[in-house]
Order: sequence, then structure tokens, then C-alpha cells
Amino acid sequence: GLHRHPLAAGVAAEETVRSSWVVRAADEGLVERLTQDLEVAPLIASLLVQRGADSLEAAGNFLCADLSLLPRPELMADLPKAVALIRQAISRKERILLVGDYDVDGLTGTALLYRLLRGLGAEPLWHIPHRVDDGYGLKVALVRKAASWKTQLLIAVDCGTTSFEELSLAKSRGIETIVVDHHDLLRQGRPAASAFLNPLQPGCSYPGKDLASVGVAFTLGRGILQSVPGGGGIAGTVFDHLDLVALGTLADMAPLVGENRVLVKAGLHRLRGTSKPGLRALLSRAKIQGRALTGEDVSYTLAPRLNAMGRIGSAGESFRLLTTEDPEEAARLARLIDQGNRVRAMLERQAVQRALAKVERQVNFSQDRVIVLEDERWHPGVVGIVATRLTARFHRPAVVIAMSGAVGRGSARSIRAFHLVEALEEVKDHLIEFGGHPAAAGLTIARDRVPEFRQALNRVAHARMDPGRMAPSLEVDGELPLSGLSDQFMRDLDLLAPFGHGNPRPVFVAEDAMIPEERGKAGYSPFGIRFLVEDSHGRTFQALQPRQELADGWNVRKLPGGPIRLAYSPLRGLAGEGSGIELRLRDLKLP
Repeated sequence: GLHRHPLAAGVAAEETVRSSWVVRAADEGLVERLTQDLEVAPLIASLLVQRGADSLEAAGNFLCADLSLLPRPELMADLPKAVALIRQAISRKERILLVGDYDVDGLTGTALLYRLLRGLGAEPLWHIPHRVDDGYGLKVALVRKAASWKTQLLIAVDCGTTSFEELSLAKSRGIETIVVDHHDLLRQGRPAASAFLNPLQPGCSYPGKDLASVGVAFTLGRGILQSVPGGGGIAGTVFDHLDLVALGTLADMAPLVGENRVLVKAGLHRLRGTSKPGLRALLSRAKIQGRALTGEDVSYTLAPRLNAMGRIGSAGESFRLLTTEDPEEAARLARLIDQGNRVRAMLERQAVQRALAKVERQVNFSQDRVIVLEDERWHPGVVGIVATRLTARFHRPAVVIAMSGAVGRGSARSIRAFHLVEALEEVKDHLIEFGGHPAAAGLTIARDRVPEFRQALNRVAHARMDPGRMAPSLEVDGELPLSGLSDQFMRDLDLLAPFGHGNPRPVFVAEDAMIPEERGKAGYSPFGIRFLVEDSHGRTFQALQPRQELADGWNVRKLPGGPIRLAYSPLRGLAGEGSGIELRLRDLKLP
């Protein structure tokens, strides 16, 4: 029989192999200095050090995160050239074509440049590829079409880094090209774009190496702005589009440190009061308008809606939503996108269930370090989400392939111990194409190559990945008893927001938690199970066991009353019982 993974069969909570809790390291001397110099609580100083603040200046910049800290745009390689090409195309009234990716980063980056170009008097054409019909990125057929449309300047957003053939073809047809991207470069180096904007390329001195493509587009926008006398009437507008920058950066899980933190902090503020009819309609449909927005609001509420159309149909509707000036059209599109998101959620649930059943039947965890699954019935639009779920649950890389005829489109997700693009580069003989990042990639593969690909990728994983790094662990930031939670502490914690990838919402361990004997009602909510927890003084807190963790084997409803060790994140509570501070449960241990 197969060697079962402890979580594969949804085993009882007692048998589940739970994470070990690892406290993030922090230099104690530095914590002490920051505590004194910044006049913050030692725990806040410790959180700053754990998040990379290695000096008073760095800690100050992290807390202030002001737009004045943005680097000069002209430091980005090829940016002056891109600005010159755009200004020339506008002054000569040349035909400009924007090609964006169908995910939120691609959509927001393309929408930002579309709005800027229109503000400068251009009338650009736009094209967002169809995930199923066209696939990812720039395609030869599209470049031929662009030539037949007499395009003189083609701008590729969130794609193009690996489009060697397509960009050479554009060059031979006399089309100038600008690539605005952030994907990892392959070994061949840079493609033949007239201007190649990608902070990851060798020789680019721009310090923001973690920008999403929408951040690169924003930097290009700042460059255009600087080059036009008096801002040319668009002075305000580049910064008006920080709402788009926050959306794309959060949706693409770019790390929220350095420049991204500055952009997202300002962008979330801008998003709350946005004047864009499409974003207003989207906020209203998602029922989060009119309040301060968090990174999680975007990642879990707005981004999936915008992504949904690109996953199950055409992302064109999402692009129109981001660019329309008509409130009625915005309301119609937001309704359509909401329906699309419900379909996406249903397809995703079915695909995840099917994938878990396949893991149980097909994957031998004593041998397979990477999960590789394929299926005819999966929609190519949800395989990325399925791969994310598998990686989170089994703590190993996963490749999930939607088969259609002789060819499959797959999404891969990874853990920190395994660099995906480098691994795929080693097994590329089995693939038609691939590209992406260390932790997430996309690929196309012939059906008959899947078994060899699975074996080859696992050989690479055995060679490169230390099994010790595959044990599930939860990083915690320190100990904070529930009795230590106060409004003042929550205000201090807010200084570290926005939270997300690269700046995770802090997780604390409480040793003084009690599950009350008189349980009260544990209520289901769309987000998970709500229940009450007490501290040692009998103060009660609303706690939420997120739906994601529900799937992972333990259920708070079955816990006995009495003391319990909690790993939790404190949040500002919504209304309801308790102290106004809510706990999001990350893990628990019985004493």
C-alpha cells in the first residue's frame, strides 16, 4: 500500500502531525535599542527586528513608509528609453497596443498605463489574452495581428521576459516594443525588446527588486511624469493610480517590504476613497466600502473577484471594470464579475476535493517530494488555487495540470526550500514552455510527457531539497498572553500594517487561554468557526478558526473545556461579544 501522509485521510485531530512552533529570531541588543529610541513596547521593537529592520533608520523607514522614500525612476534600466518611445508615439499619433496578462497584476498594470496614456492624449488599443484559448503571455499570432493593425508601439505588461521569438518577430516587422515585467529571467538572458523594464535583470540598479508588474508600470508612469514639462496635466494622476498598484501588488503576493510596503500602504488609503467607478462598484459588491481596508481585504475579497473572470472566461470584463468612467457600466460589470466569482469558487471546491482524493490514491509520500497531478476535468483557471492548497496542506511543492486533448496547462506552487523556476529549467526537455517565480510558476506540457516529467522533477527535488525543511512548522513572533492584549497594543500593532506576504500578520503564543466549560454557541461563519476563549482573568475573546485550517484536521468544536495553548493573531474585533479584540486561530495544542 501507499505510504500515507498524516493529513491525507482527514484523520482525527489527536493523530494529526501538527506543526512545530518556531520563534522568529531577533537580535536582543537591537530590540533594546529600538525600544528606547522609538519609545515602543519591547514586543513591537522585536517585531520590527524580525521583519528586517536592522537599524534605527530602517525601523523608522518601515514605520513611516512614506512616498518620499520611493527611489528615482530613472535608476531602472531602459526606463529613459521607454519614456522616449512613449512620448514619440504620442507626439506622432502612432498606434499603441497594450498587451496585459489575465491575472490581477497584469490587469492593474495594463489599466494603469492605459489610463495614463489616455490622459496624455493617446488612444491605445488593448488586448488581454484568454487563459484557455490563448494561454499566457505574448504569442506569435498576436504579434502578426498587431502588425496587420499597423501597430507601431507594443507594450507588454506582466509578460514578455521569456518571449524571445515573439519580440524578435515584432522587431523584424518594425514594431517598437516595451516590456514591463517582473518574472524571473531564463538562462538565455534578456529578450529583444526595444526597452526592457524588469528590475530582476542583471545590470539594473533600481533598488526595488520585489516590485510586481503594476509597480514597474507605476515607476514607468513616474518616469513619464518627470519627462513632461509641468507634468503635462497628469501630475496628480500617476499617484491617483496607487489604488491599482495596491491591488496588483497584494494579489500577486509580492513581499510587502521596502518600496512595495510604501506603495501598498498609500494605495490602500487611496483605494478606500477611490474615484474609479469600477473599484467603487467592486468594493460595494464585496460589502467592504467606506471603512479602512487591510491587505487581507484585497487578497481574500477583491483580488479573487477580479481574477475570477480570467480564470473561467475572459479577463476583458475585469479590465473594462478597472478602466470605465461610467458608474452604470461599472455596476453591471461588478455584478457579472461577482457571478463569475461564485462559479470559480464552485469549480475550485470540486477540483480541490478531486485533487485530495487523487493524492490519497496516487501519491507515495515516502518517495514523492513533489506532488504532480493531472486531470481532464479540471478547469485550467483553478489549477493554481488547487496547487496552492496542496502545497499548504502537505508542505511540499505541487504541480497541478489541467489536460485538454494532447496538451495540459499546469500551475506549480512551492515551499521556501525549493526554487521552482530553477528546477523546471533542469527538466525543461519534458515541457513545451514554462516561466514564473521561485515559489509559483506556470507550464505547458504534452500529455504523454507527464509521467517522465513527474519522475524527473522528483529526481531534482531529491537532489536539491532537504527533507528536514519539509516538516510543517509555524513561525511565531513571541509570547503574548491574552491578558496582555489592550487597545494600546492594538494601536501599536497597526503601525506595522499593511500585513501580507513578506510582512506577515504577527502570530503570538498564549499559555493562559481557556476554553470555557460553558461553551456558548460555536457559530459557523463564511470564514470559519467562531467560538469564545477566556484569559486568566475571565475576560472573553471572540476567536475564529479559519475555514482553511478547518480542512487541516482539527476542529475546535470537539475540544474539551479547560486550559489550552494557542498560536493566534490578534485583530481589531468587529462588533459582537467580548473585548473588541478578535483572535484568529493559527494553531493550538492541548497542555
